[in-house]
Amino acid sequence: MTWRGRLAQAWVAAALTACGCVAKPSPLSALPPAAPVATVPPARQDNPEVARSQKPEGAGHADTAVCLIGLPVDRPAESSHAHAATTICAVVNGEPILAEEVSMSCMQQMMAARTPKERQEIFKAARDQIIDREILLQDAIAKLERGGKQGTAFLHKLQEIAHEEFDKRWLKPLMKHNHIDSREEFNSFLQKNGLSLEVMRRWWERNFMAMEYLHSRVEPHISRIGHTEIADYYSNHSEEFTQSDSVQWQDIFIDVGQHASRADARRFTDSLVQRIRQGEDFAKLSYEFDNGTSGRYRKGEGEGRKRGEIRPHEAEATLFEMHDRDIQIVERARGFHIVRLVKREYAGPIPFDSKVQKEIRDKLRNVVFQRERDSIVKELKRKAVIDTNDKLN
Repeated sequence: MTWRGRLAQAWVAAALTACGCVAKPSPLSALPPAAPVATVPPARQDNPEVARSQKPEGAGHADTAVCLIGLPVDRPAESSHAHAATTICAVVNGEPILAEEVSMSCMQQMMAARTPKERQEIFKAARDQIIDREILLQDAIAKLERGGKQGTAFLHKLQEIAHEEFDKRWLKPLMKHNHIDSREEFNSFLQKNGLSLEVMRRWWERNFMAMEYLHSRVEPHISRIGHTEIADYYSNHSEEFTQSDSVQWQDIFIDVGQHASRADARRFTDSLVQRIRQGEDFAKLSYEFDNGTSGRYRKGEGEGRKRGEIRPHEAEATLFEMHDRDIQIVERARGFHIVRLVKREYAGPIPFDSKVQKEIRDKLRNVVFQRERDSIVKELKRKAVIDTNDKLN
């Protein structure tokens, strides 16, 4: 049984419906469960350079929140290679967010940043993503714990599956890619690059769990998208489903200068056309014999698709008069182009076929997912106590 099957069974057993959740998650294929939760734009601050305390409306327990921003914190190490301490850059309902985890989650973007201001903005965006993740995860855990033994059992199952999926989908492939056999050696490798395995595992697994919970909340809204909604979108957005004249084509250029004479070049061109018509692979022949750019750089594909974009321009008129799978020779001063029309698309509406319906369905799913996700996170944030320090980067 797959992990999703095991998770679905445990989810049903947890009786989450009584806690305000649905009984069966159905994650969106377009949104991997391990991906960071999308960022909700932070509320505007009058003074963004000071620590922020976001208190729940009408709640008196905010006075008990302890501001730990900027303090070093010891954390348990998964291995002897772990760093001894890190810094807290935010606190969500008393749960600290470590600067090390935030930095790890946006390391590639930080490396590409060119100014301190860009790095600060990247760090803040990554921190806000983790804040969103934490309030989702805290809500999920609270609901599960209220579900008694079944809720606790499901939480343990979710944690177990998150742990297994981290090893399967992240740790083992990365070790294999770097030709590392042992976890101890991999820990050492990460440490040399300023990373730690336990922080990576925490980040990945908590993202996984939060996204699974979010999917379970959003799925009832996603499931309402049917053929009627898809057809209505197609009818009401006709501008998105029109196309201009275009051609998909292939090209082999035979340079006269590469042959003893123009006549020899033409005879060689004719021989290639004959081979193509007998069934030889055009892309392979283009790679082997093309004296232009198609064979080596575009796998035999011709340059340009619409009128005015076709190169060489002498081929344009010929291509738009051809039918699918036709082959013609276009003569130029420098040589001969063998052109093959793969597909002609005529100007007009794009048919409401299965491909278009799938594109619309995926788009509507993503729109609904983001809308519901933003609504859920906004409501949870309204009730949360969140402290941040915008000076950290």
